[in-house]
Amino acid sequence: MPHFTIDVLADQCGVTPANIRSWQRYGLLTPLRDEQGHRFFESSHIARIATIVSWLQKGVALSDMLALINGEILRETSGWMTCQQQLLTHCEALRPLKLRGLIWRYGREIPPAIFVDEVIRPLRQWLNVGKQPELDMPRLLLDTALTEYATFLLSSMRKRPAASLMIMAFSLKDPLDLWLEAIRYAGDGFRVEVLSGAVAKPDLSRVQAEHIMIWSDSALTPSQQQQYDSWLKSGLYVFLAGPAAKVAKAPPKKIWFTPADDASDAFNTLPVDKNR
Repeated sequence: MPHFTIDVLADQCGVTPANIRSWQRYGLLTPLRDEQGHRFFESSHIARIATIVSWLQKGVALSDMLALINGEILRETSGWMTCQQQLLTHCEALRPLKLRGLIWRYGREIPPAIFVDEVIRPLRQWLNVGKQPELDMPRLLLDTALTEYATFLLSSMRKRPAASLMIMAFSLKDPLDLWLEAIRYAGDGFRVEVLSGAVAKPDLSRVQAEHIMIWSDSALTPSQQQQYDSWLKSGLYVFLAGPAAKVAKAPPKKIWFTPADDASDAFNTLPVDKNR
């Protein structure tokens, strides 16, 4: 039976080593040891991680999962509402230190894609509805903390050998969208650089990155589509993200990379943002 290191296991399962370490602390994963006492993982751990990720996608709390594994019946989960409520509480009370600590904790416990798509984007969408003045300070505090977390991840990844990714935008309504994508891809093992504004006609010949993500909030103009097609034909590993990715004429290239080590019930109507 094949043996895996924590990095290989994380790569196989699409999670981060930090996620796996956090799940070990919850008693959800127990590594094996060889004759020399070295820890390793095997195929059964891949199946367990798939189960954990499936439960996380449904919003099951990590603290409840051991009971599920033991066959206990739990109350119906409230999805990610509890996490969102905890984040909002710190935002409304203007407690940046506690907010940053909670974001760091969720970053360790929840795979980046789930954290971004199921926790943060719906919460921000709720905070932005109607642009209520009383929510301006909580909204800005959350955005600042998320940007700080993203830059922490990006800085940490630069210390490790990994595939490079440049994130930029054709059109951009919300600058934080790029930082949320940075959290996603830094968690996936990329060394990420971000241009935090829109560039209508980017010159990719000067970009020194192995992969390039282009965000666009709207459908590409004919000239942008032509430019994008020419990049693909030239062999650049460029792909679209955001709402424009749904209507792009050319499919994005698959990205191959070796992930590096990681850096260290009130919202029933919260919508889920799938525009990425």
